[in-house]
Amino acid sequence: ATPRSSARQLVREALERYGLNPDDFGQFALCDVVGRPGGGTATSAGGWQGEHLREVGDWERPLVLQELWKPKAGWSRRFEIRRRQELDRAGDTGDDGDAAGEWGRSPERRPAGGGDPGAAG
Repeated sequence: ATPRSSARQLVREALERYGLNPDDFGQFALCDVVGRPGGGTATSAGGWQGEHLREVGDWERPLVLQELWKPKAGWSRRFEIRRRQELDRAGDTGDDGDAAGEWGRSPERRPAGGGDPGAAG
């Protein structure tokens, strides 16, 4: 990944790397997830609990996003690849399973670049 890599390119590369058909990239989305270490639930990987999620637009540059936007102290962020179908279902209920509330909704209902409670001032 480079600062010039788009989210779409990164999803294709990840699918290929893990032995999935890279032509299926349209079924997947890169998500920017903000959370806290030590979430304390059995389902959280490595004790990290995602709390806010935003689908990254296919044209966005994830490494540029990471460089320009840092979460507040005590929060961290990571990028995850999720099935678009799951994101659409989560958006219909307003819950993505990570207590994300509005952040769990699809980008049609949540504009990119909106405020984030975990964002630095």
